[in-house]
Amino acid sequence: MRIRIATLLMLFAVTLVSAQEEGTGVDPAKFLETIESTTKVAGLNSARKRNNEFSIRPIRDEDVMFSIRLWSKMNFNEKQNSNWNAKESRVTKIILEGIEAYYSAQNEALDQVVGITPYVTFEAGSKSFDEDAILLEEDYRNNLKDFSTDQGNYDENLRPSDRAELKLRNGGQFNGYSDARLDSIIDTEFARNSSAKALDPTNKGDLDVLLLEEDLLFDRNQSLAKWDIVSITLIAPPKASVDGSEREIVRIKFQEFKAYVDKVYGDSNKDAAYWYNDRNPRNKELSFSHAFDLRLFSTYITKFQNIGDDNIQTLYGKADYDYSIIEQAMKKRFELLEKMHNLWEY
Repeated sequence: MRIRIATLLMLFAVTLVSAQEEGTGVDPAKFLETIESTTKVAGLNSARKRNNEFSIRPIRDEDVMFSIRLWSKMNFNEKQNSNWNAKESRVTKIILEGIEAYYSAQNEALDQVVGITPYVTFEAGSKSFDEDAILLEEDYRNNLKDFSTDQGNYDENLRPSDRAELKLRNGGQFNGYSDARLDSIIDTEFARNSSAKALDPTNKGDLDVLLLEEDLLFDRNQSLAKWDIVSITLIAPPKASVDGSEREIVRIKFQEFKAYVDKVYGDSNKDAAYWYNDRNPRNKELSFSHAFDLRLFSTYITKFQNIGDDNIQTLYGKADYDYSIIEQAMKKRFELLEKMHNLWEY
């Protein structure tokens, strides 16, 4: 390797001297840009080329020795993650408040972006953060519903008994009403009370899972393995669906999440958006964004970059395997950490 670099430098020096002797005025910077170097030396303008535009701390693309994108689930029911879902400060509540602030600003036709922009989820087929991928407010409200509480259509067999009950209500207030007026009241109350309720982060079990999209990369300039979070997705629990399966609600940029948390937490108000320290409850010096940087959470891999874009369950959830999906996810994580270690030794 050293011989190749020395040879290239000698060729460059000879060419530069020859060019100067001939008076051609070759620009050294342009000459360097034309060299196809097997050592992948960063170009002179590489400082402006970032490896990921959605990263909060992007590095030069030429410094990325290895990179792989992973999707992992963070469950607040795990003891290590319970600090994120304390009664006094919940990360999901902060996310929902940021999204509400965005929609409020949009309804008021404000020019600047406020809050946290909601995007279409992976399940809906979107992987970008383009303007076309922004989730409409109506779709967001619908995704946030607990469909298990939806009672469906009104049972007409209950109409006579409901009319009788309504005539006796409030001391016979509706006793003189016609059947048509009584039916109108019954239908209005049913529509109001029977529709699916919205999921509430303050209710245990409603919003207890986050999906983290992040890159695991090796920065050869600093000889360090780094985790770089790209997005966060809210997950609805199995109990909130008719078929008993999880579903994705909304996806947000980690960039905007960090900016919103830093604003809420930084405006002389440390009673919100802070990581709950159960060993010292009075200590509120750690915000959610800082806790993410310190990786004070536990996750398990659900998908990693692969040819077929398949998840862990599709790849390894077969009868002829004697280990569980969680075990396989842990095995994949250890393999990646071992690879990072080997790259550091290299």
